[in-house]
Amino acid sequence: MGIEFNHLYVTLDRDTLESIAQSDFINQSFCTVSRDTVETDTERWSGIYLRGNYAYLELFPPGGAEGLSEGFSGIGFNTQQAGQIDSVAKKLRGLSAKETFSDLQVRHTQSGKVPWFHYLTLNPSEREAFAAWLMEFHQDYLEYKNIKLTPGGCFDRAAYLKTLDTSETSLFEDISDVHLELTVSEHEELALLLRAFGYHASGLGDITIYRSDGFTVQVSQNAAPRYRIRQIVCTMKEQLHPEKTFTFGDNAQLTVGRELAIWKFG
Repeated sequence: MGIEFNHLYVTLDRDTLESIAQSDFINQSFCTVSRDTVETDTERWSGIYLRGNYAYLELFPPGGAEGLSEGFSGIGFNTQQAGQIDSVAKKLRGLSAKETFSDLQVRHTQSGKVPWFHYLTLNPSEREAFAAWLMEFHQDYLEYKNIKLTPGGCFDRAAYLKTLDTSETSLFEDISDVHLELTVSEHEELALLLRAFGYHASGLGDITIYRSDGFTVQVSQNAAPRYRIRQIVCTMKEQLHPEKTFTFGDNAQLTVGRELAIWKFG
């Protein structure tokens, strides 16, 4: 169907967040780091962005967006071609009677307001401890950022991140796996979305594994999880450093070695 992973966010205590932001290894070797504030017609959020060549990780403090508390997390996906978001919405309606919600995010820029992306979700009413959604970037925004589509007419994540001054020499390339700890209802809603996106599900003990081309989601259930995103596996450019673990505050750890980097939260 052409639905691909786009980015993740995690809300961390301020000491852990600042420890990551001020790390020499993170800033000089691992990735491009920036502090950004984004404003739309309906929301405003401020956080720290860790950008790779194909994906990025948003790190927020509590209150970085309205309603965010420590441990709150989310995962965003994007369509590759115009109109696919409508196909997913139709498929969701066939899978479940649960209501879907879609809208258009309009971003405030130095040049004025620009239509940014259409989005589709199952939980629009309030800030949730875990959020998952689908985006379809608006043509006006692609033109504003001078983002070219691929020869096949598809949205290009790497081209998008290049417009954000992402370093091509940093180690961080992409995110290949995410391990989630969700409540039963959170898992049920995510499963619906992933099924509509074309993911295939399998089980391994108490863990449910969802796979699509190049991306894996692993879910374990917990009645009251403290952190929803527990682990993120990043692919890296080839590097010669021996395996090493970096600890940031009380709630984040990064282990690098060979061609992978593994974040653990909470």
